[in-house]
Amino acid sequence: MAKNAGREIVNWLWISGWAVPPAWLAVQAQAAWPRENHAAVTPMDAAQALSAEKFDVLGGYSLGALWLLRQAKAIPENVPVVLLAPILAFTEESGCGGRVARAQLQLQRRRLRAQPTAAIADFFQRAGLAELNELPSIAEWNAPLTAALNEELGWLEDWSVSTVPKNWHGFIGDNDPLLDALALKKIWSSLHIVSGATHAPGLLMAAAKKFLSNITP
Repeated sequence: MAKNAGREIVNWLWISGWAVPPAWLAVQAQAAWPRENHAAVTPMDAAQALSAEKFDVLGGYSLGALWLLRQAKAIPENVPVVLLAPILAFTEESGCGGRVARAQLQLQRRRLRAQPTAAIADFFQRAGLAELNELPSIAEWNAPLTAALNEELGWLEDWSVSTVPKNWHGFIGDNDPLLDALALKKIWSSLHIVSGATHAPGLLMAAAKKFLSNITP
């Protein structure tokens, strides 16, 4: 932790969701926890960021949460971890709370390769992240970025986890269009269901802040 005017500054590292600009996610986190430092990376860049160990708290959002869960054994037990809209397995067929059929996910991969901007914009709309379509970056996807997003969709198609560390905290919206909160709650009993929240991170961060403030001295 760094110090500012005698106060310790907590450094967060966030692993973002699929196609969600890390800089945007960091801004959302900074608004929720303004007295702390927030950095964010894509799931594709997460391994390098994690190895640098420049964090006091880890946060994962959507695919970023699934990425962290797959790395759970490599994360020290004393590092707090917060997961927003956590994914244990994304496809509906997996039976772990995902609402997206495998065929629909495969269609998204084909559309991404053919029309990346349209595919990403459609995802933002479906996920309740339509505001991201207003960002200039939506029109800036190039071939390497599209390839990375295609690989990450493959992770969503194939990856799954069966357990969550006991000291990790998760928050999911009861109106999430991509994830079934009640189904996930049956698997992860301590998962917090946030009333009125969708897949967007804002209300989930607010709930996480309130919960953490109650358990932190």
